[in-house]
Amino acid sequence: MMAKERWDACDREGNPLGYTVVRGEPVPEGVWHRVAEVLSITTEGRVLITKRHPDKPCGGFWEYTGGSVLAGEEPQAGAARELREETGISLPEAALHPLYVDARPGIDGLNTIYCCFAAFFDPAEQTIRLQEGETVDFRLLPYDQFKEFLFTEEFTDPIRRRFLDHQAVFDRLMEAHLKK
Repeated sequence: MMAKERWDACDREGNPLGYTVVRGEPVPEGVWHRVAEVLSITTEGRVLITKRHPDKPCGGFWEYTGGSVLAGEEPQAGAARELREETGISLPEAALHPLYVDARPGIDGLNTIYCCFAAFFDPAEQTIRLQEGETVDFRLLPYDQFKEFLFTEEFTDPIRRRFLDHQAVFDRLMEAHLKK
């Protein structure tokens, strides 16, 4: 039997409250949990998106990598773990650059603190391997095409909304990356 996923119970600012909550069990009012998201970008400036497994919430829709930060884990470590698990891309935590933190209701209705990071990788040095039960396909899109694809019905709406709320951060990041 698989162990149930545990998260640190946090306040709205992401500070641990000293106890954990279990995925799928009721969460006390006023408790927040952290989710790490990673916008993965190739050295040439292409954005990695993955298609969610059909059995997951928002199944069959496209997204960038993300998942819950586990109990005892910091968001940057959770981002590196999720990236490795869902895509096979293995980068040190220090290679993930913080972009924003955003507290809002999650796709499951829970109070969620989204900690978003950027990760740059060389596709010649990393093999993309999809995680069974999580992701079923991937694409590497030039940034302009990625932004266009966001507006299709195929892209996960909550991630689209967070991206659009923080698009200036992403645009500055990509502009700096592509100038190198």
